[in-house]
Amino acid sequence: MQNNNAEKLQSVIGDDLFPTVHHISDVKQVLEEMKTNAQELQEWQIRALIFIKQLGQNKYLHPEGDPYKEITKMIMEGKVLVADPSYYLDTIEALIPKPPKPIVMAEKAGKGEK
Repeated sequence: MQNNNAEKLQSVIGDDLFPTVHHISDVKQVLEEMKTNAQELQEWQIRALIFIKQLGQNKYLHPEGDPYKEITKMIMEGKVLVADPSYYLDTIEALIPKPPKPIVMAEKAGKGEK
């Protein structure tokens, strides 16, 4: 019986209890993918971009072409430059595996006990 318990304990100790840590190349790949989507635009910002785009397509107002093209391009490319660093830090933190939380089992006090 004791030998059986020892084998069970050894299998638990030898087992991979925690997920493997991501390699730095995996983290770098995720961050590179996030780079183009770094700053989420809010609804009012997207509405403003759509309005500017439609305004630029108006041939009556702008017969020479869209004068707002550079503004929209700058906003879409510049959002990466103003991204909150916590956006990247939260992603890196999410990639680090966390050990499971311990389960605390407490006995309930019986009737009359406190």
